[in-house]
Amino acid sequence: MVSWFRPAAACGSSTTLTCPTTELPTSKQEHALAAFEQGDWLAELELLQLANALQRSAITRGGYDGRAFDLMFAIADVLESDHGWSFE
Repeated sequence: MVSWFRPAAACGSSTTLTCPTTELPTSKQEHALAAFEQGDWLAELELLQLANALQRSAITRGGYDGRAFDLMFAIADVLESDHGWSFE
């Protein structure tokens, strides 16, 4: 993932680490987007795995404690906002 970022960082001054993606060749733009999307999917997978572990733990203990419930609610909020689902 770092390999696609180096050309982008090199196009600006040493204090600026970004440049317009339109300056990158199309293949590098596509690779950058794919790497970003892959990271997004992996983060979402980690949230789902955490929610699954919390659910299994709650089933074992006979229910959610306050902290686990709040965490499950926060995970649901993140997934809803990420996918554009209604909060209702």
